Amino acid sequence: MTPTVREPVEAAWSGGNVEHVPSCPACSSTIRTLHAARVFDHLDPIGSDLWTVWRCATCRSIYPDPRPSDDSIGRAYSHYYTHHAEIQPRRAMSLRHLGMSMVAGYMSRRFGYASKSRSVLGFLGFIVFSALEPLRLKLDYHGRHLFLVGDNGRRVLDVGAGNGEFLKRAGSMGWFATGLDPDAAAVMACQKQGLDARFGSIEDVDDRDFPAAFDAITLRHSIEHVPSPQADLLQCLTKLRPGGMLWLAWPNPRGPGATVFGPAWRGLEMPRHLCIPSEAAMRHMLEDAGYVSIRTIRRGHHARSFARGSGLIASYRPGAANRIRRAIAGIVGHLADVAATFHARGGEELVMVAFAPEENVTRG
Repeated sequence: MTPTVREPVEAAWSGGNVEHVPSCPACSSTIRTLHAARVFDHLDPIGSDLWTVWRCATCRSIYPDPRPSDDSIGRAYSHYYTHHAEIQPRRAMSLRHLGMSMVAGYMSRRFGYASKSRSVLGFLGFIVFSALEPLRLKLDYHGRHLFLVGDNGRRVLDVGAGNGEFLKRAGSMGWFATGLDPDAAAVMACQKQGLDARFGSIEDVDDRDFPAAFDAITLRHSIEHVPSPQADLLQCLTKLRPGGMLWLAWPNPRGPGATVFGPAWRGLEMPRHLCIPSEAAMRHMLEDAGYVSIRTIRRGHHARSFARGSGLIASYRPGAANRIRRAIAGIVGHLADVAATFHARGGEELVMVAFAPEENVTRG
């Protein structure tokens, strides 16, 4: 059997054509330094494609150059997790069942919706999780901080809806949830579950699709998948009602994982992540787009599985440094959890909210 030839991608990749990216997609600066070389797709660690990743010297965002062309990027998602609907296991009365009832009790009170868990057990869950800061922050994240919207409406658009996990959660919280995804297989996975999911990107949506503005738009690990994040942020603003909330979560390019694991960092996600903005770059893009009341929110408990993924990637890479990375992955995850509990920029993810101005926004 002929061994796979592994060379850095230059003129083409195994999925098709590439395009070169001479300037940072987040800030347009052409000044950059090499962040990581010979980065492989963690879904295919022995594949032929090796990517080169750069760090912008101006805004500190991370991006690949070259990257897949628009007409070939879809092939990078052929085995992506969003193609499969989540199967909910049947839960017997057990400690896990009791724990989930307590979680539901916290969520119903925190997010203000009716639930069967408004019981003694649910109330206990609210007390317990309110007191445990890392877990409280984690649960607030899973509800995407929709309590910040207030009582002015309950229409939410999830951009990059994937397999519909959040659409189901938002529906159980009393929100009218619509999903949008450019991956047809992911949309099909949502629709098979009876969820409202549409094919396309935020740029494809017009008033004929959604005649009423949304009270919230969420993008969880979605903004880093688009070639022009500023353009998507502008499009989201036109779809929000005055005072509506934009919610974003994406990998932290200046967090402990990016620093420790380097080319083995799980957040690189080559070749699907086209730009991973720094916190400063995202704030600047939001301000330029016209958003107000922008703030970064602490993430809490979340990083250990992310760190384990980075450790696994390191095990496929040669050298003593990667053996060390593999060995300390668990420690890095614990430290990132602690950092993310106390500092909004300390963890493996960044979470940010921004609001449309209260005055009318032109929709188009």
